[in-house]
Amino acid sequence: MNTKQTLKKNKNLILKEWFKATINTYPKDSARILGKDANRFDNPVGAITRESLENILDLLSDKYTQETLEKALDPVIRIRAVQAFTAAEAVSFIFALKKIGDEVLDESLLRQFDQMVDGLALAGFNKFMKCKEEIFLLKSTESKRRVHRAFERAGLVAELTEEDLLGSKKS
Repeated sequence: MNTKQTLKKNKNLILKEWFKATINTYPKDSARILGKDANRFDNPVGAITRESLENILDLLSDKYTQETLEKALDPVIRIRAVQAFTAAEAVSFIFALKKIGDEVLDESLLRQFDQMVDGLALAGFNKFMKCKEEIFLLKSTESKRRVHRAFERAGLVAELTEEDLLGSKKS
């Protein structure tokens, strides 16, 4: 059996262990809550995390590209990007797969599996950085709006009309 077939065969076991390892990267009280219920309404972070991990395992056991891995990682990484995780902490849950792989896979398949996990970690880091860039741009834009509104209220900036904007484009 090859790596992908073994992943498919052991998907439920791997998912259970990987989800447990992922939620254990959170503080103890948060991990307890996240691990309780997979209901999207009662525990949206736990449910989204579990769904994302399952989608990632499905990809790893089939055909995937770096782009499809990033897309599958997006929900869980996006959540971690807005929380108090460093870049290393945000993607550390991916490396838990290596330990799980050691227990599930034959030794002959471990090298290939480790390479898959390394590629997944790179995709996770790329996605994390994109999310952080988006957050920075949102914060920057909001700060500019606040300053502009404060200047408008103070009468230091005049509001531009459509004619002003069109006139400046013609020049």
